[in-house]
Amino acid sequence: KIIVFSDLVYSLKMYADMLKKPLIYGETPERERQAILGTFRTSSALKTICISKVGDTSIDLPEANIVIQVSSHFAARRQEAQRLGRILRPKSFTATDGSNRSSFNAFFYTLVSTDTQEMFYSAKRQRYLIDQGYTF
Repeated sequence: KIIVFSDLVYSLKMYADMLKKPLIYGETPERERQAILGTFRTSSALKTICISKVGDTSIDLPEANIVIQVSSHFAARRQEAQRLGRILRPKSFTATDGSNRSSFNAFFYTLVSTDTQEMFYSAKRQRYLIDQGYTF
């Protein structure tokens, strides 16, 4: 399952519209937010959600194993670590022998344009994560 993160709400709305995926941001009513998250957690029909920085903390989505970050807050290393944390929780699955197992496959993508200042900030955030023991 995939989480698309963006700090820029207008671009997040555009992605959600184009992909026809639900959107969670600051103005999303709590009831709608919980409904989207509940469906994401329990339904195989909803594989992708778009979330603004409101999803950086306090949302547990162990079902997700891919984050696509389409914009971030410059050199916010803590924010990147928080977003990475959304997908680093063990995923349980049923093995072919019927036993319950755990998997740790997680993929984190940051989309940046070449020859921009965002490339510099992205590299800086990546160096911070490597210093914290993450591998790329």
